[in-house]
Amino acid sequence: MTRSLTIMLVWLAVGIPALSVAYEESPPPSTQLGAALTTPLQLSGTPSTFQSSGFLYQTSVLSTYALVPATSTRLRDLSPDTESPRVKGLLAKMNWLNGKVVAESEVGKSYGGATWLNNRIAGDNRVDLSTQMIRLGITGRTGVINYGFTYRNAGQGFLNGPDQGSREMWGEWKGNGITLRSAVGQLWNNVAEDPTRPRLNQTFGRMSVGLARPSWPELSLTYARNSFSTMFEPLGIAPQHTQSHTLEGAMAYQSLRWNVRLSSSYVLTSDLLRAGAESNVRMQLLSASFRPLNTFTISPMVGYREEIQDASGTRIDGPSASLSLHYRQSRQFTISAMANYASSRSNDRLIDTENVGGKGILAWDVQPSSKWTTLIAIEAGYSRVSNRATPSADMEDISGLVRVVLADL
Repeated sequence: MTRSLTIMLVWLAVGIPALSVAYEESPPPSTQLGAALTTPLQLSGTPSTFQSSGFLYQTSVLSTYALVPATSTRLRDLSPDTESPRVKGLLAKMNWLNGKVVAESEVGKSYGGATWLNNRIAGDNRVDLSTQMIRLGITGRTGVINYGFTYRNAGQGFLNGPDQGSREMWGEWKGNGITLRSAVGQLWNNVAEDPTRPRLNQTFGRMSVGLARPSWPELSLTYARNSFSTMFEPLGIAPQHTQSHTLEGAMAYQSLRWNVRLSSSYVLTSDLLRAGAESNVRMQLLSASFRPLNTFTISPMVGYREEIQDASGTRIDGPSASLSLHYRQSRQFTISAMANYASSRSNDRLIDTENVGGKGILAWDVQPSSKWTTLIAIEAGYSRVSNRATPSADMEDISGLVRVVLADL
């Protein structure tokens, strides 16, 4: 078993960013980076650098800035706040016919992060394309019909959705609380087409119907068809060519104090390189969020996954659960705690893993002010991975972080 203990004390002087807030010399702070691949970066709030309007169209160009939050408190994974992972870019918009047709184009570049120590060689002015992203999108609406097209390509070093490309066309119809939506598209990795690394292509088609009425639970039914195949197959990488069909049903209910979502899905996968050998996957997921008080939020989640491989008769069970607590006593004092559990076991005993983890955060704004911030934050994390099939792969990690911000400019 591998054990590691990490404790880090960070003392920040005047001019260093505060916890969960991003500052740069020119752009003002922005919200955290979104996870969705087809959505633009969070706008920094700066005025448009260019804006034009005509009788039938309007154009604008905005600067974008986003801070990527740290996902680990381990010392080896952290970088100084002055070199924190962030993304800068430009977002251009043009709309015609009073917004009935909108076109967007965005370029972004990543800075900082885990590669902050890899300084560029003096005199090397080559552009690193692996840290860049480009996104194009067109959306339109006419009556109850919406439609659109998106394209995105991000290099291997980009911070949000790295080494991924996608394009998608979709259409949507809404009326009387019913929503019909269909989409077709393609996803791929290894965007640089490096022959020494495998490249996986996925083509998909998806159709869904949803029902949402006031005071009713929201109901949805989705069918998707996916095809996976490899293009580059370096030595030691097995080729892949599979097709899958997915059927998912979901029910959600929301109120002022709580919301609940229950989903169940069935996936049938065929391996075309093994005479169509099939595997069946059933998944159930229950997630909820409760707010017994305006200052206290509880978010539990329970899931179960069952996979049966017809060719070998192998059955793999994977239960999972997580719990998140967030308490905000005031604007100055917050407490957050998270815990998770997941396991995966097969009936042939070749797979038997268990993952347990947790994290706690205590943040105290000692002297809040519109011009001065004194913040103390304590974070602690624990994770343990147990592999009963291969005990030598067990791992246990304990980490801690103390963050002190004297001033925030």
